[in-house]
Amino acid sequence: MPCSSEKIALWQWYDVETTTSTNDEIKKLARENTAPVAISAKRQTGGRGRRGRKWQGIEGNLYFTYSLEIAPEELSKIVCLVGLSLAKTVKRLAPHKKVQIKWPNDVFLEGGKISGILFENISGKLWGIGIGVNIAGAPVLENQPYQAVSLKECSILLDRTEFLRYYLENFASDLAAYRQNGFAGIKKQWLEMAMNYRQKITVKTEKDEKTGLFAALDDNGYLILQTSAGEERILAGDLFI
Repeated sequence: MPCSSEKIALWQWYDVETTTSTNDEIKKLARENTAPVAISAKRQTGGRGRRGRKWQGIEGNLYFTYSLEIAPEELSKIVCLVGLSLAKTVKRLAPHKKVQIKWPNDVFLEGGKISGILFENISGKLWGIGIGVNIAGAPVLENQPYQAVSLKECSILLDRTEFLRYYLENFASDLAAYRQNGFAGIKKQWLEMAMNYRQKITVKTEKDEKTGLFAALDDNGYLILQTSAGEERILAGDLFI
């Protein structure tokens, strides 16, 4: 049963003590509600990241998922928008610190990973957007060229639900700007915060690895990689320096 419930921006938000995964819970919650919903948990026992990776649970960190209707042709743009809004939320709390986005939407603070995002389809155009943010502590990342960091380690002290409120209000505002003005402004802001923009990178996809220059983000949110064979548009993958 929810510990609490309130309306935040577009979403009716529910907070629970424990769940296996907020991404799993949102599927039940969305079926019971026609309006947009969000759910957070103090503890997650079976959290997961992209490509089936296990998400390590640390009490005091933020784990939440919210529902959003996304047309198929908009999905890659919304992926960028979610990451941008998250990065802007961190920057709002840490205006003098270095905040970057690692394509497609991982947010880094002072060179360490602060968050993770997982999109999962609920049904049709309805998606669950799961976000984990290291508020109180940072997990140990194995087999990665970077480490995780928490807001607390960077002397930013706030409760997980405070961050959630800031983020949902930020995202609702950015979503409205996107709906009204299109993707160009979002893309410009995203590139201003992009990690390794105009630098040599390696992108690992499900099929192979590609190395080249991170040349641009196109008008659909795809990464443009300049290789010796020419330009390639990449929809999804893991970016490495």
